[in-house]
Amino acid sequence: MIGGFNRDLGWSTTNNAQDLDQIYALDVDPKTPDSYLFDGGSVPLTRELITVPFRNGDGISTETREVWSTPLGPVIYRANGKIYIIKYAADGEYRAGEQFLRMMRAKTLNEWKDAMRMRARVTSNFTYADRAGNIFMVWNAALPILPHAPADETTAIPARKTADVWTAYVPFDSLPQFLNPPGGYVHNENSSPHYTNIRGAVDTKNAFPNFEEPKLSLRSQLALQLIGGDEKYSLEDVVSLKHNFRMLLADRVKSDLLAALKAANPVDDVASAVALLEKWDNTASAESRGSTLFEIWWTHYSGIRPPERNVLPDDKRFAKVWSIADPYNTPRGLADNARAVESFIWAVAETKRRYGSFDVAWGDVHRVRRGSVDVPVGGCGNDLGCFRILSFARDPDGKLSANSGDGWVLAVEFGDTPRALSVLAYGQSRIPASPYFADQAELFAKGKMKTVAFTAADVNAQAILRYRPGQKRVR
Repeated sequence: MIGGFNRDLGWSTTNNAQDLDQIYALDVDPKTPDSYLFDGGSVPLTRELITVPFRNGDGISTETREVWSTPLGPVIYRANGKIYIIKYAADGEYRAGEQFLRMMRAKTLNEWKDAMRMRARVTSNFTYADRAGNIFMVWNAALPILPHAPADETTAIPARKTADVWTAYVPFDSLPQFLNPPGGYVHNENSSPHYTNIRGAVDTKNAFPNFEEPKLSLRSQLALQLIGGDEKYSLEDVVSLKHNFRMLLADRVKSDLLAALKAANPVDDVASAVALLEKWDNTASAESRGSTLFEIWWTHYSGIRPPERNVLPDDKRFAKVWSIADPYNTPRGLADNARAVESFIWAVAETKRRYGSFDVAWGDVHRVRRGSVDVPVGGCGNDLGCFRILSFARDPDGKLSANSGDGWVLAVEFGDTPRALSVLAYGQSRIPASPYFADQAELFAKGKMKTVAFTAADVNAQAILRYRPGQKRVR
């Protein structure tokens, strides 16, 4: 994630799923194999030898490779009288730093949008707010205008003339955008732009053929439930919502699971585990009990069984899959009650084997571990439907260590002087010996944030060292 703010405005990015490249098949000139036929003539390929130095033990070695290219894009393959090239929107684009600098220096929405029109950042959704009261979101992409139907990543489009190849981008103002929509909010969680605001979904009837398909993840659905009303929120309210631990998947499937389990007349540990699940509050808070068991059950039921990790398709998992006709309430229910019961019996035994009990708190298993910090943490993955999203890696002791997801969190309130809170979960430094390696880890785990120093007085009050270019000494 990239973002920032100044006195007048702020912005942040999320990921989108744009289609910015296309593979083309050129016909080899039979008279000159290193040329291709295009626009009625023969065009030679460009050959270049590129030498790259690299570290080899204690020394430096080099490797030289032959690279062929065309004005349309680099050659990626040759076979059967064809030359295959890839044409990618980001090729040759190096101005992203300049664009970000202009965005940071902007004082108004129009100035900020003028910087965006550079199109140097060829990917990402951008969410924006300013102290004038504007909110804005744009599904940003250097999206090619295709003269042909889009193809998948392994299919090449025949190209024999200029008209066969894309040469221009969809204009910036034609990209999906939301300015001050009803309800007073915009949101995005690395999802398609169609549901940026629940009161004004994107009309896709005349969308470009390579435009992102509508989709709304469980996490995004939960976000809309949290913010989609007419409530007004303070900065502290926003921070509290950000650290919401609700697991939406449980809301959607737990009742079906309990019904199937009770119908199977469970006994012993399984019966006790059913009672635990029934009392569980459907959250992934550090203190919640039943959540770890539910996660392990879902992993087995869904087919996520390492090392294969063959996840079942949604129609084999859910009774009702996600539907554009009901985007805010699907998927839901279980498709296979028998499999659900079998997986739950397995999960009870597996949770007990791993952790000594099936009744184990989420935070006893899910941890923030960095440097000397080893503390419980709440939050879960997108597949489970948490808004506070975290991914975990399994440690040698069997516990799970947070390693991605909500890594940097920033909340800003605009006024005469911006008021901002932030936390950098995994430290500003990658050096374990640094005091900045784990200084925010515990803060993050507890759902707390620190005040951002914005004014010169605040920065000077927190300064540890001062340096200006040209100075010989740091003071």
